[in-house]
Amino acid sequence: MRVPVHPNELLRNRGLKKLAKDLQKHWCGPSPLAHTSALNLIAKGFGYNSYEDLETASKDQQLTEIVPSQPEVKQALLLAIKAGIAPSEWFDSDQAAMMQMIDSLHLRALSAFKVPKNLARPPRQSPEPSRKPEMAELRAQMAKSARKLSSPVYWLTEEEIKSLKRVAAATTNLRDHALMSCMIAGMRGTACLDAKPSNFFEDDGRVFFHGPNRSTYILGHEHWIPIKRYITAANLEENNDLLFPSRAEPDRPMPVHLLLKFCANWATKSDIEVAKAAPFTIFRAMRWSNAMALAS
Repeated sequence: MRVPVHPNELLRNRGLKKLAKDLQKHWCGPSPLAHTSALNLIAKGFGYNSYEDLETASKDQQLTEIVPSQPEVKQALLLAIKAGIAPSEWFDSDQAAMMQMIDSLHLRALSAFKVPKNLARPPRQSPEPSRKPEMAELRAQMAKSARKLSSPVYWLTEEEIKSLKRVAAATTNLRDHALMSCMIAGMRGTACLDAKPSNFFEDDGRVFFHGPNRSTYILGHEHWIPIKRYITAANLEENNDLLFPSRAEPDRPMPVHLLLKFCANWATKSDIEVAKAAPFTIFRAMRWSNAMALAS
């Protein structure tokens, strides 16, 4: 999934070039960042192999295709930065400042983020017989949209997802199992970190999650069982405590960099490339898998 860029946004002091200058200006890495390096990092965060790849693609792209969310793009940019510097330099850098720097980037200046996303959504009720042709067309649109979500960069295969599930099921740590279950259920990393017992409820044999930002997810029972077991064992329901709080500040969610560390550990245990098991790649893979299942 790539961020489409208009050719005009590659002009000097416009769009992407301005983003690169901002990244260069506020760079907090171990060594200075050249402008060309900043352009390449942003291009990789946008889903391209390099700035040259982005520049070539900008001549043919249309801004009507599906655009990843800003949190997904910022997460991808963080991964691109991490992959672009030596491991020793990464661990020596101020990672909190790095994340704050990325979060401050003004992505809304790009035209791609001013276009509404067009991923078709399934209906909530069964269609009437007279609407079957319409629903067939809708399923075809969903399948097409789901295929667009795929990307050759950092993409999890079905076998790798199964491997992550096996590792999660084998762990004796209830919190780790619950957190991984939330992510494999298709929840965004931010939704997982903000989750409380009151966000989950069962209705008509199904389990729903309603997040504080009005996000809604349907969880399979195989995902809900480990989460419910953890809530009960940790006695979180009584005070409606966060499922995954910061150990230093229990009233605040777990920091994002710790979530990244957890994902890296799961990737290592699953024999998967660490960059492929980041929160946004797991979410993207499950979103694609679920969309394809609905479209079939």
